Amino acid sequence: MRRIAPLLALIALALGLALWPRHLGSRTTAGNDFVHFESPHVHPIAMTPDGSRLLVVNTPDNRLSVFSLAGAAPQRVAEIPVGLEPVSVAALDDSTAWVVNELSDNVSVVNLNLGHVTHTIPVGDEPADVVFANGKAYVSVRTEDAIKVFDPLTHQPLATIASPGREPRALARNAAGTRVYVAHLLAGNRTTILPAESIPPDSMPADWDYPPDPFLPPPPRQGLIVQQVAGSWYDMYGNLWNSKIKHTMPDADVTEIDTGTESIVRSFSGAGTSIFDLAVSPADGRVFTVSTESRNSLRFEPRVVGYLVETNLAVLNPATGTTSLRKLDPHIDYETLPGTQAEADSAIGTPTGIAMNADGTRAYVTSLATDKLGVINPGGGPLSSVLARVPVVGGPTGVLVDDARGRLYVVGRFRNELQTLSAATLGQIALTAIGMDPTPDEIVHGRRIFYGGFGSAHGDQSCATCHVFGDTDGLAWDLGDPNGGVVPAPPSPPGLADFHPMKGPLVTQTLKGLSGTEPFHWRGDRANLDAFNPAFVTLMGRTAPLPDSQMAAFSDFVLALRFGPNPNQALDRSFPDAPPGQPSALRGRDLFLTEPLFRGSRACNDCHDETNHGPGTNRQMVHRDTIVEFQDLKVPQMRTMYRKVGYTNGAGAASKRGFGYSHDGSATSVRDFLSRPQFTFDPDSATAAQQRMDLEAYMLAFDTGLGPAVGRQLTFDGANNGEPALVTTFATLRARAEAGDCDLVAKGRVAGQPRGWLYVGAGQWRPDKINGPQLSTTQLLALAGPRAELTVTGVPPGSGERIGIDRDRDTYLDGDELDGGSDPGDPASHPTPVAVSPGGPGAAAAFALRAVSPNPFRGACDIAFTLPRAGRVDVRVFDLLGREVRSVARGLWREAGPSSVRWDGRDGAGRAAPAGVYFVSVQSGGERASRTVVRIP
Repeated sequence: MRRIAPLLALIALALGLALWPRHLGSRTTAGNDFVHFESPHVHPIAMTPDGSRLLVVNTPDNRLSVFSLAGAAPQRVAEIPVGLEPVSVAALDDSTAWVVNELSDNVSVVNLNLGHVTHTIPVGDEPADVVFANGKAYVSVRTEDAIKVFDPLTHQPLATIASPGREPRALARNAAGTRVYVAHLLAGNRTTILPAESIPPDSMPADWDYPPDPFLPPPPRQGLIVQQVAGSWYDMYGNLWNSKIKHTMPDADVTEIDTGTESIVRSFSGAGTSIFDLAVSPADGRVFTVSTESRNSLRFEPRVVGYLVETNLAVLNPATGTTSLRKLDPHIDYETLPGTQAEADSAIGTPTGIAMNADGTRAYVTSLATDKLGVINPGGGPLSSVLARVPVVGGPTGVLVDDARGRLYVVGRFRNELQTLSAATLGQIALTAIGMDPTPDEIVHGRRIFYGGFGSAHGDQSCATCHVFGDTDGLAWDLGDPNGGVVPAPPSPPGLADFHPMKGPLVTQTLKGLSGTEPFHWRGDRANLDAFNPAFVTLMGRTAPLPDSQMAAFSDFVLALRFGPNPNQALDRSFPDAPPGQPSALRGRDLFLTEPLFRGSRACNDCHDETNHGPGTNRQMVHRDTIVEFQDLKVPQMRTMYRKVGYTNGAGAASKRGFGYSHDGSATSVRDFLSRPQFTFDPDSATAAQQRMDLEAYMLAFDTGLGPAVGRQLTFDGANNGEPALVTTFATLRARAEAGDCDLVAKGRVAGQPRGWLYVGAGQWRPDKINGPQLSTTQLLALAGPRAELTVTGVPPGSGERIGIDRDRDTYLDGDELDGGSDPGDPASHPTPVAVSPGGPGAAAAFALRAVSPNPFRGACDIAFTLPRAGRVDVRVFDLLGREVRSVARGLWREAGPSSVRWDGRDGAGRAAPAGVYFVSVQSGGERASRTVVRIP
C-alpha cells in the first residue's frame, strides 16, 4: 500500500488540477467588512439621452459605473461613490443621473461630467426606482407604499401619491410623459386566510385526490386558503365562504398615474402575483409586465411539487383597460415529474427585467433563474410569443436596448458583470466587469444555488420563487402532506405533540437574519438549513437532494443575509415617544420588557428576547395550550413586524394584502393580535387600549440588528454647512459611530481629485493618503463647496475602512493609489513606484506562497509564504468542489518577510480530513497565491 501511495497522489493531483475551482484564483476573500443585504436590482442600467454613455449601478461597491460607448465595446471611464445598495439609475439629461439607493433611503444626484455626487435627496424607506415624466421625477418607495414626486432641478418634494398596492417597485412612463405606470412587487393574487376558528370541525373539506393516511393521528385543527373570484370567496374545492369573509381584495398589480394631476387614474389586475418589471411599448403604448403567478390557493405539497408558480408576460392595454397573459414557459409539462432536460434548457424563471426596442417589435426578458434572455414577439399569441432563449451572463437582472448600435446590454448580478450582445445575432460582443466587487466568495457561489432553476423539476423554479430576493412573497401556503410521516417533537418543553405532516397554511417567512435563530420554520420543525434539503425533492421536484457542496453554498448565502435598519426608530436608535392618547414606542418598550402581559405571568421579553438588539426570539418551542393555538409553535423573531402592514378584514374593507400577522396571517395588525385571550392588559378598557397601542408602536419599531445610522447620508456644499438640521444630524452620526452603531465615512473632491476620509473618533478624520494629516470635523467641512460637495455616509460597523479609504483592501490607500497611477478598485494594481503603505516604505520582497511541505503528507503540512510588507494574512484550505475545509489562519498578523503556518490535516470541526487533493490559498493585502497539496492515507 505504501508503494502505491505516491502513484495515487500523482493521480489525485492530476485530477485535482483538472477540477481546480477557478474562482479561487480570481476573487478576494473578505473579512467582516461586507454586509449581505441582497438588495434587488430594479432598473440597474440606463443610457444618457445622447447615447454616448452607459450607466450601471455597482450595488456591492456602492458606486455608479459610467461606460463610454465610443468604441467597439463599452469602456468603463468612471466609478462614482453614491449611497448604500444602489438598485436603479436613470439619466435626467446628458450630464445628470439619479441613482436610487435602497439602504440609504435616498437618491444620489450625480454630475456625470465631474464624476461626483452634488446632491442627496431623502425619499423614504427602501426606494426602488425613479422615472422622469412631464418635467418631474417620480420615485417608488417600497415599504411606504408610496410614489413621491420631486422637482428634478430644485430637488424639492412636490407630492406623495399613496399606492393602492403593496410594495410599489418598478416604474415606466408612456412616450408623451402623461402617464407613469407602477408595478407592485407583492401584488398578491386575491388569496387570503380563513382562520381555523372560523371553520367548524365538520366543515373542513375532504380532499379526494389526497386522502390522509388512515394510520396518521388526527391533524391539528387548521385554516384554509381561499381566493376571491368574481367577487366571491372560494376554496380550491369550489366551496363558497362569503359568510365568513366580508372584505374584498382589489388586486392592484399595476397602477396608472396621471402626471398632470398626480392622481391615480386606475389599477390593472390579473397581471401576476409578484410583478418584477414593466415596460411601455414605444409603438402603441401597451404596457408589458413580467411576473410570476403563485399557486398557493392549492392545498398540499404533492399538488404543487415542481409547479409553485407560472412565469408570465402580461399585456395591459390602456386604451381598453384590459389585461391578457402569455406564458413564458409554454413548453413545460408540469404534470410530468421529473421534467426533461430540454424543458430546463429552455426555461425562463424569476423574470427580473424587461426592455423593448424602439419600434416595439421585440421585447427582451432577463431570466434570473436560468441565466437566459428571452426574446419576445410582443404581437404573438398566448403560447407563441417567445422567439428565443439565449444563454447570457450569470444572474441577469437588467437589460437595455441600444437601437443605434444594434446592441443589447445585460447586467449580471452573480459576478457583477456587463455583457454586450449583438441584437441581430444575439452573440456576445464583450464582457466586462462593472467594477470592484467586494462580495465574499461564499456569497457569490451560494447566490447561484439560491436563484438557480436547476434545483427544480423543470428548471424554472428556485428558493427565490417564494422567498423573493431572500425575503418573502407575502403569501401563505398549505404545504402539508396527507401521506407524510410524523416527526418526533423535541423533548423540551414537556408535552409537545409530534410534528404532524398536515400543518395547515403558514405564511412565507423571510430568510433574512436567520443566523443564530435555529430551529427554523413556524413550528420549529427544521433543526438547521441542511434539514431543508429534502424539500428540493418533495417541493421543488428534483429527483435527488442537493449535493453537500451545493447545500453548503446555499447555507453560506442564506445565513449571511441581513436586514436593513428599522425606519420607525430615531437616528440615534431610540424609540419615538408621544403624549397619552397617541402611540409611544418608548412606553411600549417598557411594557415589553417589564409588564407581565402574557397570561399575567410573563413579560414579552421573556420569550421574545431583544437583549443587545437581539432578534426577538429565545428559540424555544411553546405548547399549544400556552399560546391558545391548535398546534405547538416556535417563538418567532420580531424584526419584520413593520413590513407586514396592509391586511384588513373588516366588512366592506378593501385589503391590499391577504395575510397579516401570526403564523397563518390571520391577525390584521399587532394590536389585533394583542387582543387575543392569552394577553392580560389593564382591567380599565381605556388604559388597556393605550397599552396595546404603545406595545404595537414598539413592535413596529423593533430593532433589526442594524442601527438607523447605517445608510444615512448628508451632502454639504459649503452654503448649507451651517444649516441647523444638517449640523444636528451630523453630530448624531458622529455620536453613533463612537457608540458602535456604524462607521462613518466622507467622500469629496480636493483639487479635482476624488478623496475619502474615515471617522476615527474624537472629532478626527483619517484621510485616504498615508502621509496626509488627520482633519478635524471643522476642517473636513471647510473642504465642501460648489463642484466639491462632501457627502458623509453611515456604513455598517467594520466596513468603514473599505468603503471610505481602502476600497480594494490591498492596504494601499485610495488616494495614494490615484497619486501613484494604480487602480484603487483593483487589489492586483499597486502604485508604481511603490507608495508608502502601512507596512512601511517600499517592499521587502515579492509576495509568494513558497511551498507546502511535505507534499504528499499524512499528518500535517507546513505552509510557507513571503510577505512584501507587514500585514494580516488569511490561509485557507479548500476541497475539489471549492468548499472551505479549514481556515488555518484568519487575519493573522505577520511581519514582512518569510513566514509559515501549519495545517494539522483537520477540518473546521476538528475531524481528520479525508485523503485527497486540497488547495491551499494564502492571501494578504489583496494578493493571493494558491498551491495544491495531497493528503494520503
